[in-house]
Amino acid sequence: MENSAASGGVVVDAVLEAASEVPATKLVDIRVGSYWVVVHTELGAGMASVLRSEDHLHGSKPVSDAGELHRRTTLALAGLLRSESPPESAIGLAAANALLAPTADGLREEKAVTILREQGRGRKVAMIGHFPFADGLREDCGQLWVFERGLNRRQDDLGEEAMEQLLPRADVVAVTATTLLNQTLSRVLSGVREDAFVMLLGPSTPLTPALFRFGFDVLCGTVIDDPETVLHAVEQGAVTSQITGVRRVCLWK
Repeated sequence: MENSAASGGVVVDAVLEAASEVPATKLVDIRVGSYWVVVHTELGAGMASVLRSEDHLHGSKPVSDAGELHRRTTLALAGLLRSESPPESAIGLAAANALLAPTADGLREEKAVTILREQGRGRKVAMIGHFPFADGLREDCGQLWVFERGLNRRQDDLGEEAMEQLLPRADVVAVTATTLLNQTLSRVLSGVREDAFVMLLGPSTPLTPALFRFGFDVLCGTVIDDPETVLHAVEQGAVTSQITGVRRVCLWK
């Protein structure tokens, strides 16, 4: 595993380097909805979760070039993943995924929850980000710790302050791909044991083997089979469960 102390930015670099190796493809469309952003190219489409920041509510510009993004190349859009603006970085991740997901080899049609049930049976599991299936996992795991921040935090969730103590005790660690967007990935990986089973999951997950050198054992993401259906759903404010025309897939190390 590469040095986890600096792996947040290094992981972003690895994602963009992998995306740059995909042959150039023409941008078809880009839609930024309330919860998801989708980038559609002639090669395929990718999506990422939209993270908003209170800093952008009064006068600033969350997406500096809004209205002109369709004039950029897909790879130029992917470069926005390095932006400090959460909405811009989400656009960048969706663009990178639009290049990586359609070209990924060795994908299996598996759900992250199935893998978590198998890997977590009788073991200590740490989940970074509260996924809808979290409560159903508790009966399968020996112990389940769910870490969440901000408005998404539920009553039983733990805050970031508890990670330092509990994360090194986890046998299985499931990390939401939005940690790539909110700049928390380096902190998470720095607390993970070398022998832990680690997975990156969610529709924002970049499906590239370049991430395996950072300690991930499996990447659980999304392939968009019907871009038009997904584009319409996203622009109308759909959440994950309302989006059809996609497949849940996994890429194993």
